[in-house]
Amino acid sequence: MNRSIRFLWIILLCVCGRAFAQQEIRATLVNPNATEEAQRVYTVLRNLYGQKSVSATVANVNWNIKEAQNVYKWTRKYPAMNVFDFIHIYASKDAVSGGWIDYSNTSVVSGWWKAGGLVGAMWHWNVPTNDGTGWTCTPGTGDDQTSFDPTKALDPSTEEYAHIIKDLDQVAGYLKKLQSLKIPVIWRPLHEAAGNTYDYSGGKAWFWWGIQGAETYKKLWQLMYDRFVNYHELNNLIWVWTSQVKDKDWYPGDEYVDIIGRDNYGFTASKAKSEFTKLQTTFPNHMIVLAECGHSGSNRVANLQEMWDKEAKWGWFMTWYDYDYNEGNTDTHRHTDADWWQAAWDSGNVVDRTEMKQLLKDAVGIEEMKDDERKNEKSDAATYDLSGRRVANPKPGLIIRNGKKIILK
Repeated sequence: MNRSIRFLWIILLCVCGRAFAQQEIRATLVNPNATEEAQRVYTVLRNLYGQKSVSATVANVNWNIKEAQNVYKWTRKYPAMNVFDFIHIYASKDAVSGGWIDYSNTSVVSGWWKAGGLVGAMWHWNVPTNDGTGWTCTPGTGDDQTSFDPTKALDPSTEEYAHIIKDLDQVAGYLKKLQSLKIPVIWRPLHEAAGNTYDYSGGKAWFWWGIQGAETYKKLWQLMYDRFVNYHELNNLIWVWTSQVKDKDWYPGDEYVDIIGRDNYGFTASKAKSEFTKLQTTFPNHMIVLAECGHSGSNRVANLQEMWDKEAKWGWFMTWYDYDYNEGNTDTHRHTDADWWQAAWDSGNVVDRTEMKQLLKDAVGIEEMKDDERKNEKSDAATYDLSGRRVANPKPGLIIRNGKKIILK
């Protein structure tokens, strides 16, 4: 495909995507100092939204691309995004003597990015177990659970606060290394905070960061954002908050969140449509993505074409890992298999890594027009929308001005 045809295709994606999003999805990231690379990734995602879903896999537990390799083995295509997990930072070789994993070695991440793939990251944030012999993120009073109190962790005078700051700074160091390599990260921390307890009354959260309810959780999110963005000057992050659909009270705020995710397993296309629509209605200015999905026992998750037919047009979908399959203990993948992935590609609605590489390449050169530049610009500047029509008062988003791709805030 030559460059002119590719660019025309991108224009069509932009126009169709905007119609789907009703031109309400904001054009820029919440961090005003976001790197050019992060803004470029966000722009590509925004332009695809409603037209195609970006494919993604999660690492097999932590710091690898095993699930992405499974998809390639099954279908000869790589997913467009791989999501890594900081679950084992307490065992990283750069942080502790005798560590068995090395998060400071970013070669697997940089290799994925150089190949054209998007980089995502999440964090199963482990803290010491109650008996002090292990690590967990599961709250409770059992020996292998944790009574770690996020309310205390917000008090600078406590040991809990010192602990989370130490962890935050450690993870920030890895993310900063990626920033130095000009690698943007789609960052989804503190996920599934409300669990399924929408009328939260305490003690039933899935993770320790949700155990003290919505207000404490929001403050923890905001502390992380402030520590990463303002203290460590991490500008390569695209912030994704995971909703449980009926948990608006847990939302950290528009100034802290770029994209809304939803985790769901074994759901039908009709359920996908219902939840997608509810999230679109609740968060009209955000892209809605399927942050985790897969089969759940005998309940098989709908395929992408079925969801698409129901207008559940997730910005991306990420399938979950199967440790036993990756260890060779079973021949059947419990969450998604070769047939499911092949059907995704066959739908024609899914972006793979090769396609993403070209989209990112074509998005190079997008510039942001500052307010003072807009005010001082000549009145006869040639300005076009992405359908090729000349416009006098363009709306925020991508435009073409004097031959340059410009982002208007």
